[in-house]
This record gives sequence, C-alpha cells and structure tokens, in this order.
Amino acid sequence: MKSNRPWAPSGRRTIGGLALVLLSVMAASGCTSRAAMQRMQEQIDYLEASQRRVERDIIRMDSLVTGAADESRRTRAEVATTLDDLREDSRITRESIDELRRAIDRHPPQIVYRSTEPSPGEGEESTTGSASPSDAADINPSQLYENAFLDVRKGNYELAIAQFRDILQYFGDTEYAPNARYWIGECWYSLAGTASGGTAEGYYDSSIVEFEYLIANHSESDRVPTSLYKLGRCYEELGRTRRACNYYDRLINEFPKALEIPPAKSRRDALDCR
Repeated sequence: MKSNRPWAPSGRRTIGGLALVLLSVMAASGCTSRAAMQRMQEQIDYLEASQRRVERDIIRMDSLVTGAADESRRTRAEVATTLDDLREDSRITRESIDELRRAIDRHPPQIVYRSTEPSPGEGEESTTGSASPSDAADINPSQLYENAFLDVRKGNYELAIAQFRDILQYFGDTEYAPNARYWIGECWYSLAGTASGGTAEGYYDSSIVEFEYLIANHSESDRVPTSLYKLGRCYEELGRTRRACNYYDRLINEFPKALEIPPAKSRRDALDCR
C-alpha cells in the first residue's frame, strides 16, 4: 500500500531545522556553554526518538492494513468454496427430488429381495439390499435403482454402492448403467468426505475410477459434465491441482452451458489455474 504522508520524511528536516534554529538563537544570545549544548543535544535526541516511534507506528499500521486485505482475500476465497459446495448440494438435492418424482409417477411393482444388512426382524423382508444371482431374474431394475437411490439419500452409501453394482452386473446394457455408475462415484466421494488419511484418499481414488469410466464409456450421458466437475474436486482434495485444473478446463470448454460452470470457474480461480 502506498501511503501519502509528506509529513513523515519532512519530520527529519523539521528536527534538523529546529536544531539549527536553536544553535542560531543560542549563538546570538551567547548561550554557548557546554551545559546548554548538552541540553540542546538531549532535546534533539528526544525529538529524533519520537520521530522513529511515529515511523514505526506508521509501518505497523501499513502492515495491519495489508494483512487485513490479505485476510479479506482469503476469506472471500473460503466463502466462494463454501458457496460452491452449497450449490453442488443444492443441485444434488434438486436432482434427488426429480428422481423421486419420477419414481412416484412410474408406480413400479414392489420387488422384494433379501438385504445384505442384518434382517430387520424375524420373518421380515427388506426392500433394499444386494441381489443374488438366483433371484436377479425377478428383480425390476427400476425398483432396484430407486431402492439404491433412497439409500444414497439416507446416507447408507456402502449399501447403495452394492445395489448400484447389481444394476451394472445384471442391467449393464440398459439406460440405468450410466446413472448407476455416476452414483457409485458420488457415494465414494461422500464416504471420502467423512474419512481421513489414507482411507479418504482410497475413497477418492475409487470415485475417480467410476467418473472416468463413465466419461470414457458413456460419453452421451448427461452425467458427463457433472462427472468432470467431480473429478476436478477429487483431484483437488488429493492435492493434485494440475489434474484438477485440467478437468475444470475441459468442463468449461466442452460444456459451456452446464450448470457446473459457475462452481468450476470459481474453483479454477481459487486454484490459480494458468
């Protein structure tokens, strides 16, 4: 920060000028005794010390102002990141609502199959879980997808992954495959957010595998833009900023009208991608 303080440097000239005036007055009045000269020197020393204190205060104030500006920039970056996350959560929530509305409109038959989790009770059966090869032929893919999706909304990510895996295994050539692949990636990403250390890194790696597979094998899917964005976030969380920037750039260049463009640009700016 450049400061307009013409008085700061001139303060020294003022002190020097004062010393000359004192010398002139004392010389004219004949007060040139050693004691008088000593007193005058003490006054000059005092004034110079005062000047140095003022200049130190000025430097300190400049540092505080500069530090406040830096902190403000960091705060804005943190707020931007939080807003990006909120936008992404909002997008997923809207998407979840749409999925549930479509499920209500379809009114599919209820297909019952055993859960991989402990049985809710003796003689009870669960409508969620992983299918076995013996009853796979009786499973409605729509119902299986909706059950898995409900587990995503409940935070049962590992159970949801198992069910989406069933879709890929038994219905991998249907329209459900790209969405199932996408949600497996989202589940791994969500699990990584609650883990730490090597476990979190492993989850991010698993998420990357799913999103990259989707992009490579389902290029026509409308999940591709979101997958590109989530790949950027995964690599960013892993500290691989160059890879993250590459995916943000690819999203911006290939899908300029995608909903993920604003958060992608914000993340790109925060990473200072060049």
